[in-house]
Amino acid sequence: MPLPSPSADPDDALLDALVRAAFGDGARVRERAVLTGGTYNSVHRVVLDDGRRSVLKLAPPSDRPRLTYEYGVTDTEAMVYGRTRPVSGPLVPGVLHLGTVPGDPRRAYLFLSHLPGIPLDRARPGLTPEQASRVRRELGRAVAALHTVTGSEFGYPGRGGLRAPTWPEAFGAMAEAVVADADRFSVALPGGGARILRLVSANLVHLAPVRTPVLTHFDLWDGNVLLTGTGDGGGAPRLSGIVDAERAFWGDPAAELVSLALFGDVRDDTALLAGYREAGGRVDFTPGLLRRLALYRIYLYLIMFTELTPRGHAPDEAARARAFLARHLEADLSRLAGPAD
Repeated sequence: MPLPSPSADPDDALLDALVRAAFGDGARVRERAVLTGGTYNSVHRVVLDDGRRSVLKLAPPSDRPRLTYEYGVTDTEAMVYGRTRPVSGPLVPGVLHLGTVPGDPRRAYLFLSHLPGIPLDRARPGLTPEQASRVRRELGRAVAALHTVTGSEFGYPGRGGLRAPTWPEAFGAMAEAVVADADRFSVALPGGGARILRLVSANLVHLAPVRTPVLTHFDLWDGNVLLTGTGDGGGAPRLSGIVDAERAFWGDPAAELVSLALFGDVRDDTALLAGYREAGGRVDFTPGLLRRLALYRIYLYLIMFTELTPRGHAPDEAARARAFLARHLEADLSRLAGPAD
C-alpha cells in the first residue's frame, strides 16, 4: 500500500557536501530528482557533471522519531546489496558510498548505482497476462537466489536487542518491539497489544523448524521491483532490479512471501512460485507454513499500522490506512486463535 514519501531534503548545500564526500572534491551535481515510493529515507536520483548516475538514500535526521527496528537500517541495506550482488548480479544496486551526514554522525546516507526500469506497480496495468506471468517467474527465480545468502544469527543486523540464536526468540523480540513502538506513539492496536502478543507467543512454536538464518528482504511489493522494456521500445518486459532493502532481516525465507503477495494469497501467484521452485527455492504450503505466514503478515501489518504516526501522516490519511489494515490484521489474528489445521 504505497504512501507519500518523506520530505524532499537534502538542500543543495548538503547534497553538494555528500556528493564531494562520496565521489571526490571535484564532483558536481548536474541534475537531481526526488524518487517517490519510500517512506523512511528520502530518495534522489543524482547525475554528476561527468554523466555518472547514482541514487542517494538519506535517512531522516537522528532526532526524528522512528520504530525500534529502523535504527541502523541504512547500514543494513548496504550490507544486503554487498552480500547479494555475487548471486544476483545487476538486479541489485552496487554500493558506491556509505557515510554519515556532517554534523549529525548518527544520520546515515548511501549512494547506490542507478538501476534501469520503472516499478512494477506502475508498469503492471500495461502488461499482458503472458508478460506479467513471465516477469513474476523471473522474480521468483531472483528471490530464490537471494535466499541462498545465509547468516549466523536471526533477526535485524543493526539491532542487538532484536537478534537471537533461534528464530522463535528473534521473531518474538521483533513482535514485542513493534507493539512497544505502538504504545510509545499512542497508537491503539486492534484488540490491544497484549492480546496480539499473547497470540503471537502461543504460536512461536510453529517457527521452531526454521533453523538457518536466511537473508530476507521483507519488502518486495511491486513498488520495489523494477522492469525494463515496458512500452519504451526496449523489447519484452524484463526484471531489471530489486531495491529498497532497509527492512531486511535474517530469518525464515517464507516470510518473503508476505510482501510478494501484499494483501493477497501467494498461492494464487503460480508463476512466481514456479520460478522460485525452478531456481531451487523450497515452499510447501503445509498447515505449519500457513500458520507461519499468518504470523509474518501480522508483523508486517503491525509495522505499517504503527509507522504512520512517526512518519507524520495526516490524521485522516492515517485513519483510512488503519481502517484498511485493521481488517487484514484481525483476519490473521483470528487465524492464530484457531487450530492449525
